Amino acid sequence: MDISENTRSAAHQDFLREFPLTGPGTKAGKVLRHYWHPVCLSKDLVDIPYPVRMLGEDLVAFRTPDGKVGLVGAVCPHRCAALEYGQIEGRGLKCSYHGWTYDARGRCTDMPLEPENSPLKNEVRHIWYPTIEWAGLVWCYMGEDKESPPPLPKIDILTRDDGELIVDRGDFRNYSYQNFMENFADLGHVYVLHLIAPGEVPEDVKPHCDMTVDTEWRRAEHRVFETHFGMKSVVVHNTADPKRKFANTWSLVMPYYFRFGGITAGLPPDFTVDRRESGGMLRIIDDTHFEIFRYTLIRPGNFRSTFFPRGNDTSRGLAEGVRGTVEKKPYDYRRYPAWEGRPPVEDLVIQETQGAIPPRHLETLGTSDIGVALLRKIWRRSIDNVAQGKPPKQIETDENGVIRIDTFKGLVSTGELKLGPANMPDSREGRGLIRDAQGKPVFK
Repeated sequence: MDISENTRSAAHQDFLREFPLTGPGTKAGKVLRHYWHPVCLSKDLVDIPYPVRMLGEDLVAFRTPDGKVGLVGAVCPHRCAALEYGQIEGRGLKCSYHGWTYDARGRCTDMPLEPENSPLKNEVRHIWYPTIEWAGLVWCYMGEDKESPPPLPKIDILTRDDGELIVDRGDFRNYSYQNFMENFADLGHVYVLHLIAPGEVPEDVKPHCDMTVDTEWRRAEHRVFETHFGMKSVVVHNTADPKRKFANTWSLVMPYYFRFGGITAGLPPDFTVDRRESGGMLRIIDDTHFEIFRYTLIRPGNFRSTFFPRGNDTSRGLAEGVRGTVEKKPYDYRRYPAWEGRPPVEDLVIQETQGAIPPRHLETLGTSDIGVALLRKIWRRSIDNVAQGKPPKQIETDENGVIRIDTFKGLVSTGELKLGPANMPDSREGRGLIRDAQGKPVFK
């Protein structure tokens, strides 16, 4: 991919300042409002209001006694009292100050201190956004067409029923979500940052791990492609067998999903065919805050553990805290001492120290940054399209409304390896499991 665009041009500098922004009056914020967004887990909504900040807007989610979910503005339009301290009733969410009550569509259903025939009740319309519950999560659409929003595209991993699906949340970050997304578009960082203190191959995996994979970046093939869902980055390594390669794919779905496969996302030395489907999505809070929802599908036959010390087989992210695996030096007074050795901690440290919103106008991109350049190209085109009244990057789904995402990872013959925008074979129908000579899964 050509990264020779004049990145010092005034138009590009304006874009770099704009695209991390999320608010309703910003160009990038208008792009974000063309997509559905995760709000919370369905189980978070019980019998009290749930305060949540989304795309720079303070909101409150609630579930009425009949099970309906509402998402409305956080402040009552009567006297500006906080609705997170309201009462949930059959008619909706009632402000605890004077009793004004709002249903899931922001309509005022009760004003107990006003005359019974007062027209004021029909004149008040509170901020509201449509919601959908799917796959154990609550989703919202914050675009202009609230009365008839587009269908919710279904992320493929959340539709799978061929294994144990784990969904976690609560990993909050205090910097731009684009720091995270650009990091994921940048496969090259793996071969520096995550090899400072690489993981160790477990003994029972060693017979199935091809340690002849050549990890020298300059001898690998690194390609990026715009796809029907967003983009993907692929790195292909040589092995001792000239007819066999090791390939690893990381994919991004616009504007906040990330997906990969593997015991450790294909990070060296995960040179196996095991494709534990994983990834996540971001709840974008505002310009400098976001929350990570992570998901993992562990099928019968996947290796359940990992190459790094973990509290249990299903722990993800920062479950073990913000310490790496190296020994802390007594003279290390940095905010994150001994941070090396756990990829999620390593990513956190680098992404956070780039700055809440990095001064991207000071960057100098190199040839390894083709993924970052492609992501920005997609975003810049989307911003321009929305400004002209056109849709941003569209997410294409199959006939069932599912986004099929390329997460191919493993050892593959040169004849089977197909590099391009189209997906490589996915992990359904028992693919992507370590098997013995008789074709039976090695791990139970």
